[in-house]
Amino acid sequence: MIRHQFDIDAVEEAIAALDANWLDKAKKRTAKFIAQKAYKEASSIWSTVKPVYMRLQHDKCIFCEQRLEGGAYGPVTWDVEHFRPKSNVGIWPDPTRHSDLIYANIGTASASGYYWLAYELWNYAASCKVCNSIFKLNWFPIAAPRASSEADALDHEQAFLCYPLGERDVDPEDLVTFTLTTAVPTHREGPLNLRGRIIIDFFGLNKRDAIHRDRAQMIGLTGMLLDERDRGTASAEKLSALEQLNGPHVPHAACVRAFKRLWATDAVTARRGYEACLAYGFDPSHAPPTL
Repeated sequence: MIRHQFDIDAVEEAIAALDANWLDKAKKRTAKFIAQKAYKEASSIWSTVKPVYMRLQHDKCIFCEQRLEGGAYGPVTWDVEHFRPKSNVGIWPDPTRHSDLIYANIGTASASGYYWLAYELWNYAASCKVCNSIFKLNWFPIAAPRASSEADALDHEQAFLCYPLGERDVDPEDLVTFTLTTAVPTHREGPLNLRGRIIIDFFGLNKRDAIHRDRAQMIGLTGMLLDERDRGTASAEKLSALEQLNGPHVPHAACVRAFKRLWATDAVTARRGYEACLAYGFDPSHAPPTL
């Protein structure tokens, strides 16, 4: 998970290009929800904005960073994610689904949820269906009392999840980093460590074989380029590609950046990890790599 730039004026302009009346329709619907103190409508219109967030996120899931189909064929593979659930909010961990997780004092349930945010652009992101429909659903763990109306300040909730668009929240990489393909809290202790652990468990970032293997393949590519650079055999094109791996468009960018930092501080260990990632990334018989 990485931070993506978010310019609200540019986002509104992009939405208006898709539907000149969308913002006005969203405003009217929001006023209706606030009046009835609940999210209720026969059909939604937020799917219109999905391509805007896909482009904003470089066609990567906002949470797990896997790359999905973009362009005209992309929307079917994506969900518009409501960061704070628009209707009811359940208690997480759910004992029937998360029996292996033990967390206490991370929020109460809410029958009405965040109805006033159903069409709030700062409450949207684009996510893969696994992150949204399996892991996130209607959960939103917090440390303080839950907001119950538009009059309540959302930052007082002390949310454990991180909103990666713009700078309203901490940088996600200050919460979660990687040891090879394994997500770990960036901080060893304290409140940021707890947020990191919850984010990792909440989205199952270490439970999904496909993204483990994707990360390993990215580390394999990165390690190959770093090795050639250090040997002095890398072409100008490969050196340019290595620089591009710092960009937000790269799949699993947080993982790649963490590996590059490891290479810079402990190249011997990084080389060992790179070789393990090469084996795991392309051979299904191997287990996820460790150091």
